[in-house]
Amino acid sequence: MKINVNGVNYSYQWYRPYLADLPTLVVLHGFTGTSDSFRPVFAQETSFNVLAIDLLGHGGSASHVHPLRYEMIQMVTDLAELVDRLTVDRYYLYGYSMGARTALAWTVAFPDKIAGLIMESGSPGLESESARSLRRRNDQRLAVRLIQQPLVDFVDYWQELPLFASQKRLPKEIQQQVRATRLSQQAFGLAMSLYYSGTGTQPSFWQNLADIQCPFLVLTGEWDEKFFLIAKKMQQQQPALNIISVSKAGHCVHLERPDVVANEVHAWLTAH
Repeated sequence: MKINVNGVNYSYQWYRPYLADLPTLVVLHGFTGTSDSFRPVFAQETSFNVLAIDLLGHGGSASHVHPLRYEMIQMVTDLAELVDRLTVDRYYLYGYSMGARTALAWTVAFPDKIAGLIMESGSPGLESESARSLRRRNDQRLAVRLIQQPLVDFVDYWQELPLFASQKRLPKEIQQQVRATRLSQQAFGLAMSLYYSGTGTQPSFWQNLADIQCPFLVLTGEWDEKFFLIAKKMQQQQPALNIISVSKAGHCVHLERPDVVANEVHAWLTAH
């Protein structure tokens, strides 16, 4: 399904028919993913609605729009209006990687709408301007690469990043599905996403962590030491934050251990 938000088409789907008497969990995929990314986690019947959205430049959502629509604050404003238009007044957010950064920005911008926040392998951004500047330059180089080279070349490079090394343990069929999803994207949309809503461009939300009042969970994989340490640092700023480190998983926890993530998310939502 698609909905036009201030002139931009966003694609979304309910994993099952919406029931007004159940709470709603909004799920946000990572870079090169789509709204189908979380389907393995929520394959079984759930006691809550699951609303999955294609982020701008991904899946069925628009790619060729004004670049400033990709900026993090503008994007979460669009997303919040999208959910409002679906007459869901209050909801939980669950985002992975880029989607986790987006979910955090959404929570900071619209705290009264958010009943709880789950970040999987996510970061509040980079604290120093020098670090952001370096990351912006790296993201911009990747964006240019996407525009100038065939998409398959970028996908070949992206899937070989050390961050995703643990995915090579997955069955070949699943690896091929992930690759096919990446190849289904539009290079322009991915480039704009890197350029305007990448980690180096987005604001740092470290200073906002202490102000978050809703229940807050961070999921990491035991093999993803970088993001586990980020989670521990986040916990120093927000002691109420809970961390779950999932065994035998790397950066993309929900892909590598969907059954474990399903159980943890169900338990957390039930408790809150």
